Amino acid sequence: MTYGGDSRAGLTPQVLLIVYINTWLNGQTQVRKEGKRVKHDKRKSHGIHYTPPELAGFLARVTANHIHKQRGRVEILDPACGGGSLLYAIYHAMPHGARARLAFSGFEREKDALAKARRLLSSCTVRSVELEHLDFLALEGIDSSSSVERQRTFFDEQHSEYLGRFDAIIANPPYVRTQVLGSREAQQLGKRFGLTGRVDLYHAFVKAMASVLKPGGVLGLLTSNRFLTVKSGATLRRLLRTEFQLEEVYDMGDTKLFEAAVLPVILVARKQSPSSQGSCSFDRVYEWRSIGTRVKADHRYDSILDALLDRNTKGIVETAKRVYTIERGTLLPSKGDEVWSLSTPEYDDWLQMVRSNQKHTFDDLGVIRVGIKTCADNVFIRKEWDALPPDQQPESAVLRPLITHFIAHRWRSGEAPGRTRVLYPHTIRNGKRAPIALSDYPRAGKYLRSHRERLASRKYVLEAGRKWYEIWVPQSPADWRKPKIVFPDIAELPRFFFDGTGAIVNGDCYWITLRKGVEETSLLLMLAVANSSFITKYYDVVFHNKLYAGRRRFMTQYVKEFPVPDLDSDAGQRIVTLTSRLVKGPTTGKIEAEVDALVWKAFGLRKEI
Repeated sequence: MTYGGDSRAGLTPQVLLIVYINTWLNGQTQVRKEGKRVKHDKRKSHGIHYTPPELAGFLARVTANHIHKQRGRVEILDPACGGGSLLYAIYHAMPHGARARLAFSGFEREKDALAKARRLLSSCTVRSVELEHLDFLALEGIDSSSSVERQRTFFDEQHSEYLGRFDAIIANPPYVRTQVLGSREAQQLGKRFGLTGRVDLYHAFVKAMASVLKPGGVLGLLTSNRFLTVKSGATLRRLLRTEFQLEEVYDMGDTKLFEAAVLPVILVARKQSPSSQGSCSFDRVYEWRSIGTRVKADHRYDSILDALLDRNTKGIVETAKRVYTIERGTLLPSKGDEVWSLSTPEYDDWLQMVRSNQKHTFDDLGVIRVGIKTCADNVFIRKEWDALPPDQQPESAVLRPLITHFIAHRWRSGEAPGRTRVLYPHTIRNGKRAPIALSDYPRAGKYLRSHRERLASRKYVLEAGRKWYEIWVPQSPADWRKPKIVFPDIAELPRFFFDGTGAIVNGDCYWITLRKGVEETSLLLMLAVANSSFITKYYDVVFHNKLYAGRRRFMTQYVKEFPVPDLDSDAGQRIVTLTSRLVKGPTTGKIEAEVDALVWKAFGLRKEI
């Protein structure tokens, strides 16, 4: 079985295969779906993400652009070929005169899928088609099903002839994150393929694909865009920078072109070692979202992919289904583990002005933490504690008000913390955090013991030397009482607010307290910047980690880099005065608008409409 492309990984005989039979005729694509849909947990655990025909066609076209001029025999591999749709697509993407020179190879773990690939590719007039029942990685532990027969592995000595053989690879490799794959398997991947840091399954696929490409060979890759902008993607970013010359990157964002929850990116690169990076085009397309504003499209196309293929098209694009925005530029050269950003002359000039007026970052002034993580919320978090039997109602001293994303509004919380409370079994002892003694809180102790089996099943808590009733990520109880900024992890627009109640913050939010010695009013200046339309643009220019429906990820790695202007400037002092009024309430649109304009001014910019 395989995981990516048109693959069908992890299916048992009891689950019918989903079959995509792609028929390409005069540029038209027809898809016939047979069987039942694979269950979500199967997809998640095995990385089963089918390549829609239109996306397969786009990947094939941009990949073919880099290989169609090669002379002689052209060997193309799909290491996880499934039903053969990607090889079939690149056959049709190549010029007619070049097709007879193609030699296709594909590997597939699922025999039924392999049979379908053979039938599909039999109509292609190519030099050869070699499809093997073979696991490209054959990592032990990925498929624990006892019904799976022992198969040959790609890296057996008998298959060494594949190393450095292929002129091109077109692939949608399995996307299985470390959390799903498991730490042991991830460690094996890292050791086997020389990968460091956080390792996901598709990282190993890229490393293995690099080993079978010829020098100058072309890689056409479809995968999750997550690696572009998150810290854990540094392993793959380094790998691509060192093994390949990047040619084209297309961030497909929330275009909904992919059936899975994965937001796709398409990347075209050329094997080059040692790597000497040149310019790489970087195109980004996301659904256009402008709250309360109607927009006139700059262009109209039947498909957003047609718009992307027209290199002269950018800006607002309308299709029959949705409105999108296309941005085109180059991949900003990154150093070390930095995220990959889109560079344009306009963005570069804008950021230069910001940097020249930046005094600090959020990380300079504050400590940013995620909220508590209990790993057993149904035990520790409740709204109706008084509904429990009286002898199991925890003492008030260990029930603390909890802030969740449900009450996260701009400037102030939507309601006073307290309706939802957490049983917080930690205290300060000798200046350090320590678990409470259950004997000191008999009712809380009885309640927790009634859930001991559930709590003790959290083996990672016990293995860390914790008591069975502790919270996994409790943070420091002494810090909750400090004035803090709280904000939800995911939001379409910033929702940062001030909290001085001492409430605990849940793990669906982050919180900021000032570092020792920092002027207290800096917290208000930071709050104003965080809620401004300026920071929304800054986020989109520098990080641009968006989920569906325009939702942004406000994680520590991004927020700590938010810029802060000079507190002692006239604009800075005025911002603090007005933000203090917003925090105390009532909030007025006039004050918000003035604060927003002042933030832009503090960075030497005029507010953009």
